[in-house]
Amino acid sequence: MGSIQRVFGKRDPFDDLLRSQRRTRRGGRGKWVILFVVLGALGAIGYWWSDSAPVAETEPVADLSAAFGVASSNIARAQHSALEPLLVEAPEEEEAAVVVWDESWTEGAEAKLKGKLARNQSVFVALQAKGLDPAKFQPAITAMSKVFDFRKSRPGDDWRVYVEADGSLTKFEYSTSPEDVWVAEQKEGAFEATKLEIPVEIRQETIRGTIKSSLWLAFDEAGASARLSQNFIDLFVYTIDFNVETQVGDTFVVHYEQKYLDGKYLGDGRVLAASYHGAEGSKYGFWFDNGEESGYYDENGDSLKRQFLKSPIPIVRITSKFGRRFHPVLKKMKMHAGVDYGAPTGTPVMAAADGTIVHAGWKGANGKLVSIKHPNGYVTHYAHLSKITKGLKRGKKVSQKDIIGKVGTTGRSTGPHLHYGMTKNGQNVNPLKVDAQKAEPLVGDAKERYLRTVVEPLKKLVGE
Repeated sequence: MGSIQRVFGKRDPFDDLLRSQRRTRRGGRGKWVILFVVLGALGAIGYWWSDSAPVAETEPVADLSAAFGVASSNIARAQHSALEPLLVEAPEEEEAAVVVWDESWTEGAEAKLKGKLARNQSVFVALQAKGLDPAKFQPAITAMSKVFDFRKSRPGDDWRVYVEADGSLTKFEYSTSPEDVWVAEQKEGAFEATKLEIPVEIRQETIRGTIKSSLWLAFDEAGASARLSQNFIDLFVYTIDFNVETQVGDTFVVHYEQKYLDGKYLGDGRVLAASYHGAEGSKYGFWFDNGEESGYYDENGDSLKRQFLKSPIPIVRITSKFGRRFHPVLKKMKMHAGVDYGAPTGTPVMAAADGTIVHAGWKGANGKLVSIKHPNGYVTHYAHLSKITKGLKRGKKVSQKDIIGKVGTTGRSTGPHLHYGMTKNGQNVNPLKVDAQKAEPLVGDAKERYLRTVVEPLKKLVGE
């Protein structure tokens, strides 16, 4: 198998010694087999010689020579037959080798340790739980942090360490997926870290679907993974509000990558082209990398990215729009300065745009509230949260799509929902109608190449 096996497969490098010992044992058994074959062949020769008729005195030398010639040939064939099964079976035995991993490190003994990150657990805590001294493993973590951001660690990530008798590490391996593997190895007294090049095969697939009840179910019926569904939504997150614009009968097409390792399916990759066809018309998105910038563009070369997301949470339902309404708690007509999204408690809420936190905490009827200041005089508000992301405070910078909290029903609320409000220069505006600023479009040679090499061939593939 490829290099991934050498790190996480059955044929780990440290198992070479075990395989060498098995070869020695197999070699010993092979010699005994050959000896028995030779003795059997010589016995057959003796029996044949004693049973032969008398011949002239000058004949035995020639006949005996011929007999030994035949015997030698038989012995050679027997040797080959005896050795051949051993040579054929050897690789299979090597593949079946079981690597023995230690439960923890004991002072004075070498150890090989592995594990998976648990919920709310850091790799530092995971290694410490195996009996390792932080002073001994911290250099490996520090080296790897230069090539991997441990803030992106997730429960289920794999780690492996190779420990010397004094508790110091010789190698530290970390993996977030079969194709994303980092290694920090000690060389000349210092750790050097790198990401392994895993030979992943990329194949391309296309799916089509029609909405009968919801977008999620339509993707499921088309055989798409949850990851592909989310990638599709992320592609159009700036231009389509699937909470409002999705209608029964709408159709979609997605052309995307699938990843394989040694013939085994790993998962879905990047969406290369997609389209959505509904009452609002047809919308397209194509991936393009011009060498300097990369992203999704429409069929004319305009960027799909906007200053604001169409919605700060995934596909849910709008329970109350912007404008005057009868307030369900106050029981009177009142201006509703935002949009309410009904969603289960705990649903992640994203920052609608890059900005700076101006409030993160409790605020009267809003309950737990996060407010973010953005360029061009905009401020967005996220109210009734059940939880505010740890570390958010006034003055902290956030990026678009950062998780800032979770849906709840704190404050003056009748049930779990997100109240999403927006102001511009201090005046309330309807978030659903804001004409957000677009990112830079493609121009010149880049646009010409994009239209010719991407849009022209792929639009035919993802058209209606």
